Amino acid sequence: MPLTPTPRNVPLATRISQQLRDEIRSGDWPVGSRIPGEHQLVETFGASRNTVREAIRGLVHAGLLEARPGDGTYVRAASELEVALQRRASVEAAIDVFEVREALEIHAARLAAERAGRADVERLRDLLAARDADPEPAAHIATDLRFHAAVVEIAGNTLLTDMHRHLDRGSTYRPHGATDEDLTRFLIASWGDDDPHRALVEAIARRDPDAAATATLRILRHAREAFLRTVPQP
Repeated sequence: MPLTPTPRNVPLATRISQQLRDEIRSGDWPVGSRIPGEHQLVETFGASRNTVREAIRGLVHAGLLEARPGDGTYVRAASELEVALQRRASVEAAIDVFEVREALEIHAARLAAERAGRADVERLRDLLAARDADPEPAAHIATDLRFHAAVVEIAGNTLLTDMHRHLDRGSTYRPHGATDEDLTRFLIASWGDDDPHRALVEAIARRDPDAAATATLRILRHAREAFLRTVPQP
């Protein structure tokens, strides 16, 4: 969305900060991107340099932006919710994060089974086909994660989607020293013909919330076991 001059019913730095926040939340300024320079923002908003700096400092303090001296200011997180979950997950044990993910994804699977349309089911089938067609471990895992994100999106609850996305981004499920090959070998190759991802898609297709929840629980318990098996031994 284009930046515009701001109305005058609230402090200018606050109004500028809100527009910058909106750019981040909308995805127009994605995580990792550099925002426009200070001079450009001053011209856009018709504000003083100090006012623009105050607005940016507020977002840096909130954890949404990161100032890199000599380089610029970059988007660090998409929302305050992401920042909070990143900070919380970073100090929690990995198993605690898995348990939270179970709670979110099992409920999302139930909702997806109630709300999915034909195009949603085809999207999930396409993601699984793409996952299985790519033997490269990192790509295999990335597509598997997109599949799980899609199930949560299909559930149709935006807060649930945000929580799941931000928790996943702020958490690491890879034990120190484990490789993509390690995880792929146990996470995917060991399923054989009994892959509960397919059972999940079919449960969603036939609108069976209980079966969708059961398949999701199998997937996530298996992922937890994979994590524990790939933890390097002392």
